[in-house]
Amino acid sequence: MQRSAETVCIRCGQLRVFLRKWKDRTNDRGTMITHTESVCPDHECQKIVDAQFTQMREKREMSEEKRKGIILARRTKSIA
Repeated sequence: MQRSAETVCIRCGQLRVFLRKWKDRTNDRGTMITHTESVCPDHECQKIVDAQFTQMREKREMSEEKRKGIILARRTKSIA
């Protein structure tokens, strides 16, 4: 079995601590994937990191939606 790598917090540099571990299958079949979640031991720092990740995710989702709109408009224009 592989030993999980130690990770450090992207903000403060402290060694992250284990929070939870779970197993999952893609599309309820196929390869079993083991997920491990770790967090910064400083709760305030972890809140800031979570907020940063939320902003990044929202920005990425907005970009994807904008891109889909552009592609759809381009397809509609080429059909007409």
